[in-house]
Amino acid sequence: MKLEKAIEILDLNIREAGKKMPPDVLDALKLGAQALKAIKEYREMPFYGLLKLLPGEDPEPPTRRSLHHIKEVLESPLGREPRH
Repeated sequence: MKLEKAIEILDLNIREAGKKMPPDVLDALKLGAQALKAIKEYREMPFYGLLKLLPGEDPEPPTRRSLHHIKEVLESPLGREPRH
């Protein structure tokens, strides 16, 4: 499952059935949705550490800032030149 779909499902459950749920279940769903939204936002930032997929999460198609691209930049010699 992709993060966007999980967020959509959680938000739908919160909106549609939230008033019928026990308060702690509703709070847990809200916290889960907020956490997934934060992970999604952080992954859009360059060089952020939340690059690993969550268990059960489907990988996104490659983007400009794919894991490969970030590793490539981090492994580049820029900034590691020998000092004279």
